[in-house]
Amino acid sequence: MGQEITTDVFSAENFDRFRQHLHSEMELLRSWFAGDKFCDDELQCGLELEGWLIGQDGNPVPDNSLFLATLDRKWVVPELSKFNFEVNVSPQYLKGCGLRDMHSEFSATWSRCREVASRLDHDIVSVGILPTVTNDMLCIENMSTLQRYAALNQQVLRLRGGSPLTLHIEGQDRLHSVHQDLMLESAATSVQVHLKVPPRLAVRYYNASVIASCFTVAMAANAPLLFGQRLWADTRITVFEQAVDTAGPQPRVSFGQRYVVDSLLELFESNLADHRVLLPAELDEPPATMPYVRMHNGTLWNWNRPLIGFEADGRPHLRIEHRPMSASPSIADLFSDVAFYLGLVLYLGNRDPAPESCLPFDVARKNFYAAAQSGMQAQVRWLDGRDYGLADLLEDHILECSFDALAAAGVREREVRSAHSIVRQRLDTRQNGAVWQLRKWSDYDGDLQRLLQHYQANQLADQPIHSWQ
Repeated sequence: MGQEITTDVFSAENFDRFRQHLHSEMELLRSWFAGDKFCDDELQCGLELEGWLIGQDGNPVPDNSLFLATLDRKWVVPELSKFNFEVNVSPQYLKGCGLRDMHSEFSATWSRCREVASRLDHDIVSVGILPTVTNDMLCIENMSTLQRYAALNQQVLRLRGGSPLTLHIEGQDRLHSVHQDLMLESAATSVQVHLKVPPRLAVRYYNASVIASCFTVAMAANAPLLFGQRLWADTRITVFEQAVDTAGPQPRVSFGQRYVVDSLLELFESNLADHRVLLPAELDEPPATMPYVRMHNGTLWNWNRPLIGFEADGRPHLRIEHRPMSASPSIADLFSDVAFYLGLVLYLGNRDPAPESCLPFDVARKNFYAAAQSGMQAQVRWLDGRDYGLADLLEDHILECSFDALAAAGVREREVRSAHSIVRQRLDTRQNGAVWQLRKWSDYDGDLQRLLQHYQANQLADQPIHSWQ
């Protein structure tokens, strides 16, 4: 969850003090890695899902402050725009019934969100890009009122020297637009999976997450339309990357630059060296909670990023945040996608030899963007140096191994079987959210309201996407 700040006005002295605190905390962080200070617990998982608040006409409703105040749930929080919100789920141990418990909690919270939205004559929907959102709706007036978002907007434009943000996407159609603020980012909504890992597994599991990203973005693709144009299978990927382009030496949203070799500290060091401070807030927390490191790291949104968290007793832990997956067509799809990602990490992260020793990072990056553009139809290169259709590669070599790894990790058999069945049938039908939306775009002659109405009805029934007609 994004941390609120107290002001959106900063001086040169604010930047100087922030950098001093940041460098001091980095020295402490280096000592933690050197001294093995991180929690060495069993694997845990948490997740966030970004949703849309919409009206009866299917258009976004910029009213999340009233919605959230009425809802009054600590772990449902505002997002950048007034028509988005974020649902957080309590982390659970992966072994045993953790996925079941997360599923139950999320379902109850989502149901409550829908109930409150209905009371306000609104509705909610989970989708990678809302088909009915228009360019005009992505304006500064529809930005949430938190100081953090106003400051982000000002600082991104400052680093760009005041020049507007431009969006250019080539897909089935072509889209070019110009934006005077950061609101384009709010068009892209996602699932973010948090995997807490012991230090001894962190390098392998981070690299596994990077390699797995082409499969997770393809299978969960649910954002083929923006402003009525047919673009990538998951257009959200390129939208987000272009929406916060600060014109720096390295992009603030990207696939990354390299695998990790020795520890996740390498990623924090890169963040320090390669990226300018964006939000130089004064943070009233002790250095042992890493407030400045976490704030700086929180303004970098790579598709796989390291996080530092803390146990109830204050011990630090390491998490990998996996960000490539679109917000899901159904709750059934959401938890199948989460299970699929976790199984991939367990399979790839424990494979011998290590997949990162066989697959160059640049190839993993190309696989990812090919999958974001073409979804399950993408061509990717695998560990043997050969090219495969992504769906065929999953069917023939990867899917069974991933769910076997999930079962071997002690995940309850019922959850493994259910998720495996849904992902398998999605592969069999070759239908994810992106494919379904494009079919309906054609069926309804580009009528986006009608498409969304059909989408909402299917989502309410909580039927997995492979079964949608």
